[in-house]
Amino acid sequence: MRAGRWFGLVACCCVTALGHATGLAWTHITASDDGLLNFYFDANSVVEHGTIRSVRLLFDYTRLQQDPDTLVEHRSIVELTSIDCLHHTLAPVEAASYDGNMGVGRVVVEATSPQPLRYATATPGSVDDRVIDSVCNTR
Repeated sequence: MRAGRWFGLVACCCVTALGHATGLAWTHITASDDGLLNFYFDANSVVEHGTIRSVRLLFDYTRLQQDPDTLVEHRSIVELTSIDCLHHTLAPVEAASYDGNMGVGRVVVEATSPQPLRYATATPGSVDDRVIDSVCNTR
């Protein structure tokens, strides 16, 4: 419960930072099995609080994406994520979708996750597993 409150504060402090994704030092983590989506993180954005990390992740699509409900198109998403390294879980905090690749261009959608955060356990060998390993092994 305390970690959820702490990340709520972090989310409030980082809202405007997601809107300025350019200039971040993206480190490639992995690609999706089909090669249509690349995953990155900004090592400079990692904030440690015990076994919990907050980090900016980038999801960069090779093809234009369109939300089937709103028809809003985007090419990348920058997400502030909370990662519990001890339990190997992660939860989105907030996200911004961009009309350009690599978190560049106009923000077309912004979203904040409900509180308390809902952590999901990473399946061994999955993209989430690789993301957690990359972030938790960064110092």
